[in-house]
Amino acid sequence: MPGSIGQTLVAALAAITAVSAAVLPSTSHQRFSRQDAAEYEGYMFAYFTGSSVEGEKIYFAASNGNDALSWQELNGGEPVLSSTKGTTGLRDPFIIRSHDGGTFYLLATDLSIGGGTGWGEAVRDGSRYLEIWESNDLVNWSEQRHVLVSPETAGMTWAPEAHWDDEIGAYAVYWASNLYAENDTEHTGTSYQRMLYATTTDFVTFSEPQVWQDAGTARIDSTVLKEDGVFYRFTKDEGAVTGCTDIIQESSNDLLDSLDGWKTVASCIGANAGTEAVEGPTSFKSNPDDVNGEKYYLFVDEYVDRGYIPLETDDIANPDWQVSASYNLPTSPRHGTVLPITAAELETLTGAYKAKRDEATLIQRKETSDEASNGTVLLPGLYADPNMAVFGCQYYIYPTSDGYPGWGGKEFYVWQSPNLVDWTRSEKPFLTLNGTDGNVPWATGNAWAPTIIERDGTYYFYFSGQNPTYDQKTIGVASAPSPEGPFNAEPTAMITNEGDVTTNQAIDPDAFYDPVSGKYYLYWGNGVALVAELADDMTSLVPDTTTVLSDLTDFREGTFVVYREPYYHMTYSINDTGSPDYQVGYATSDNPRGPWTYRGILLHKDVSKGILATGHDSVVNVPGTDDWYMAYHRFHIPDGDGTHRETRIDRLYFDEDGLMIPVVPTLTGPAPERLPGCGRKEDCDKGHWR
Repeated sequence: MPGSIGQTLVAALAAITAVSAAVLPSTSHQRFSRQDAAEYEGYMFAYFTGSSVEGEKIYFAASNGNDALSWQELNGGEPVLSSTKGTTGLRDPFIIRSHDGGTFYLLATDLSIGGGTGWGEAVRDGSRYLEIWESNDLVNWSEQRHVLVSPETAGMTWAPEAHWDDEIGAYAVYWASNLYAENDTEHTGTSYQRMLYATTTDFVTFSEPQVWQDAGTARIDSTVLKEDGVFYRFTKDEGAVTGCTDIIQESSNDLLDSLDGWKTVASCIGANAGTEAVEGPTSFKSNPDDVNGEKYYLFVDEYVDRGYIPLETDDIANPDWQVSASYNLPTSPRHGTVLPITAAELETLTGAYKAKRDEATLIQRKETSDEASNGTVLLPGLYADPNMAVFGCQYYIYPTSDGYPGWGGKEFYVWQSPNLVDWTRSEKPFLTLNGTDGNVPWATGNAWAPTIIERDGTYYFYFSGQNPTYDQKTIGVASAPSPEGPFNAEPTAMITNEGDVTTNQAIDPDAFYDPVSGKYYLYWGNGVALVAELADDMTSLVPDTTTVLSDLTDFREGTFVVYREPYYHMTYSINDTGSPDYQVGYATSDNPRGPWTYRGILLHKDVSKGILATGHDSVVNVPGTDDWYMAYHRFHIPDGDGTHRETRIDRLYFDEDGLMIPVVPTLTGPAPERLPGCGRKEDCDKGHWR
């Protein structure tokens, strides 16, 4: 156990408490326990579906007969269990049949990314609790139990699983935690994830936790399968100690042996099987008479692309893990558990939960077929004017908080994603425009349409707000050492809309770095579009550089500029944001100051899809590629209007002449795309570029 943190935990746990319940009879156990395996004729699947409030609940699916690769969603595709405790979010459900076969226990992570928790906060100041239910029939579940298991030095308690251990006559329950020094009560120091465990006989009372796996770098998501007296453990090696950031397979005759007691059987399992980055493994042996034959399965979560996919091998001791040739999984399962069940249990499940059998809701996948787009997830809630940017290994969106009369929102939040699909919001606003009660003293509301840019390691955030001194909208700037903040706003407005060159309202700033000249520019305006060169301090304009852009056809607001050879490309909004005909115009130039050539409408409504008022966009390029995306808002579907808008993302393409092709608004959005060279969701703090 390397380092002072490990020594602190040893000292803290010197006296291990005894398990409260009596030791139960020893029995041979796998996940499906004492029940005779010959009786199993089906499977159930417990999972969550994504990083949203609705996705962070527990969903069930059942196999179509004795077929580990064909599934039907249960309960009409709606969640079966939800949380009322802790963060009220549930992820990574694990289900186990008791060692005597009479009870099922379900454990889950207490984490709500969909509720606004960021990943950084989740690993440092996350829950130390497990969420637990039990059932005798997989249908009627007990009251939720919220059970403290991790020590005070732990930053989180992720992906709990359990296994009966004959040697101790109890269940070993294990999970991943960051551990911090005992004197680091704010958890601000460096750390990495270890696998901890505690023991229990009843899932009510637990022993003190101990470190199970400490490799000196991060390990998460362990799952265990026992076969012929040997424990096979599958773990995500986040630190790439075994050759790559991937799933590894180890074996031991002692479940709770130290790391040195486990032998590496296979590493880089996902990469060797041809998958993208994977995590969240669940392992099981096929039932007797499964239609696919006798196999061992490892379902893994390809979280950057397809979601859960099945790997299989014929020999668990000498595995050759490969993606199954054909499979039919539920719509969007994420990290969960597959449990072998009897024919009677399968019938009970499908009957009680009124299985959803419509094949249109399932994903039929074959390795030789093209994958359909999974689409992007909307930012939960109402957000408009999205400014999308790329820094390090994350996509960011800085939007207007919508849903207020008169566009009267006062707060700015930041959203981030590793793949354009799974978005998480900062827990608290980083700027509040509420006079002396906020942190932008010159502004009293109307926190609108921001933009952000990086220069020499500092992030400059430009925004508009109501300024009572001038009784109008003005533009301010705040700076931070990180794209997530903390941001420090300048005490006075930067652009007050006074002087010889003005616009109708000083709103909608757009900061742009010109890769040709090396200069920085700011665009802004309503009714009249303006541009000026930013001074070296990035908080003021170079004198006498403000210019009117008079050649933008039907310009209303919301300029945004990018450069892709051979043109500077400007997009902007046409018509009023309250109109269903709000849309995006497009112009090009060979100079960031113009003149501009109008190229037509780039994005407009699609009434047939219920998509209205598509406007106020931003555009990003995936560095190192020629992949481009547009973020924009539209009326909230189905009942939105000019103050009830939602953010969407769609793919943007260029033609052979280097011009943008009109964007087709969709209800699904693009498929997930990670940033090049970024293998883990924790990599967001490794370097920044725009």
